[in-house]
Amino acid sequence: MTALLRGTILYDAHCPMCRDMMRRSEKTFTSRGFAFAPLQPELTPGERPTEMRVRAIDGREFGGAEAVLFLATFVWWAQPLRWFAKLPGAKRILRRLYREVASRRSCYNGGCLLPEART
Repeated sequence: MTALLRGTILYDAHCPMCRDMMRRSEKTFTSRGFAFAPLQPELTPGERPTEMRVRAIDGREFGGAEAVLFLATFVWWAQPLRWFAKLPGAKRILRRLYREVASRRSCYNGGCLLPEART
């Protein structure tokens, strides 16, 4: 049985960490109606992706930590993350944490691909 399409998860297809996370979560989210697609075709030439995005079928678009929280609504075991996000200041913490991880994603498995990520 195929789930009704709920949206598309756009990820950095050039990033080893992003590809690995996509592969690990693919079954979880495709069974809940999400497709995966690379962000690259949506970027202008030379633009580097800074965060994953989720485009919901109803036209809403979420990026970064907000995308993670949106996806958490569809997975029962991710509900504690949504509960945490309701605490005062928690979304600010989640956004900062997301930005920190995203800024170092090219250093996955100990090898930095981008010179600015090494500093």
